[in-house]
Amino acid sequence: MQGVGTGRLIASRYALRQRRATLGNIEVWAATDSTLGREVSVTVLPVSDSHAEPLLEAARRTAAVNDHRLVRVLDVGSRGEIAWVVEESLSESTSVADLLVEGPLPPEEARRIAGEVASALDVAARAGLHHLHVTPHAVRRTKAGLIKIAGLATAAAVEGTSVPDDGEAQRIDALGTVALLYAAMTTRWPLRTPVPGLEAAPRVGGSVVPPSEIAVAVPPDLDDLCRDAFARSAAPRTPEELAQRLGPWSHTLVRHVAPKATATSAPTELIPRVRPGQAGAAAAAGTTGARAAAGASGAAAQNRQAPAARPPRPPRPKPSHREQRAHERAAQAAEARREIAARRRDPGFFDVPEALDSSTGPLEPPAPLVAAPLEREGRYAKIVLGIVAAIILIATLVAARSLFGAVEDMTNAVTPTPTRTPAPTGSTPGNTSSPSSTSSASESTSAASAIAFEGARALDPEGDGRENNGGVPKAYDGDTGSYWQSEGYKQPDFQGQKAGVGIAFELPQEAEPAKVSVVLGERPQDAKVFVSDTRSVENATETGSFSDASGAQEFDVPEDARPNARYVIVWVTKAMEDTDGKYRAVISEVTAL
Repeated sequence: MQGVGTGRLIASRYALRQRRATLGNIEVWAATDSTLGREVSVTVLPVSDSHAEPLLEAARRTAAVNDHRLVRVLDVGSRGEIAWVVEESLSESTSVADLLVEGPLPPEEARRIAGEVASALDVAARAGLHHLHVTPHAVRRTKAGLIKIAGLATAAAVEGTSVPDDGEAQRIDALGTVALLYAAMTTRWPLRTPVPGLEAAPRVGGSVVPPSEIAVAVPPDLDDLCRDAFARSAAPRTPEELAQRLGPWSHTLVRHVAPKATATSAPTELIPRVRPGQAGAAAAAGTTGARAAAGASGAAAQNRQAPAARPPRPPRPKPSHREQRAHERAAQAAEARREIAARRRDPGFFDVPEALDSSTGPLEPPAPLVAAPLEREGRYAKIVLGIVAAIILIATLVAARSLFGAVEDMTNAVTPTPTRTPAPTGSTPGNTSSPSSTSSASESTSAASAIAFEGARALDPEGDGRENNGGVPKAYDGDTGSYWQSEGYKQPDFQGQKAGVGIAFELPQEAEPAKVSVVLGERPQDAKVFVSDTRSVENATETGSFSDASGAQEFDVPEDARPNARYVIVWVTKAMEDTDGKYRAVISEVTAL
């Protein structure tokens, strides 16, 4: 695109570094946010392009949907002849299509990915947004196992796809997610529209072969789901319905590798095979090639009526011990899921692991155990009882002596010896105030001028949205001895997966803070302080920052930012090293004046 190149600043903030993709006049660049110092992805195109206005409008609507599984839209705008959409960087993630190059994913990992996609699309559907182009290229997985969906609403705008009514759009997204599940387990794409990099799924009589016919250890419920979608035309109508059929799924990355299918495990002799050299031709042929394959399958089915022309059926190979164990484990897991789902429908069911997982604060220490009484006198019982009695007697004497000493000290404190303190030089006769009383008055005045926060919430926008919310009240309880701390990380930069974590403190409606005081932990940290009208560091006004700092810090709030300051945000970008070797963000006390 003319006028766009390496080093170009978009919106006076985003420095383009490397072009990643091009589609006509649309270019996707890796860039750096010069304000927050993080990597972002910038899509640029001419304002005159026919896709510009639909793309910008779709991006603005997507930015309003808050779900950690949807790629976040950070900025949308246009200036002069250039329009842009800024999104979070996906450089540390891999698309499902690239993961399938090395082979199929474990069925339970495929279930997890499809379940996360269905749940996120359900959230988007409630906001009136749809994807319409769910493929393995649109879904990505980070190194930590987080699922990210790119192209919500914007993919349809780029492709020029007309958005159908809400019911039909949800059906398309649900069917695309089932196709994603099928592809993750088999490395084949079951829909008619070809997907680059994936071979078409085999068909018999015009119907897609179930995944259990070409993959190993497919759970029965996932196999039935794919049969309903592609053979019986009874797919779930909405992403919400699909998520219910897939659940429950694991919330962590499933690393178990499913056993590979042997070369002799072909499902039936009637399945048309796609040779590696014909993958591109099949994709280019599109619907015509699919109809030809269906016709060939129908002809083969007619030939089966003649007994003499029917080829001998090859014997089905006996499954190996490893395959049998894999099938047994899959069946047991499916049965356990069905049992849990049935129990959850019981109002009296209580799941202890889920209750522990939903707890955000630290658990209370267990009560000390009480030793059981001796039921009968043992061989050394009298000796032990004598030792215990002696210890109790000594402790009683020591306690009594300490008590008498304390009473004597209290008596001396109540009746002190009268002394006469000379008046300090330069003081007036009527002034009876002392330095200590002056200090106390100053502290009470400062406490009276402090603005009381209405609440606070931990910020973890690039993670699971929770960062020890149970400990947040300790950061503004007026006690610098208590503190909020984040979860533990292996590196001070949060292992490179987050730009930072922090807390957003909510101010009263009419408050206009002039200063912000922050008390950190005992070890150095890097952090920034913002004021904003929203609970986000995006478009917030920075009031100060500190590097390798600890203890108390104080910053002035710019006058033009005070009327709109509804939130004070303390954003830690480099955590401190804790005593256990992990790194945590620590905030002891925050005060607005």
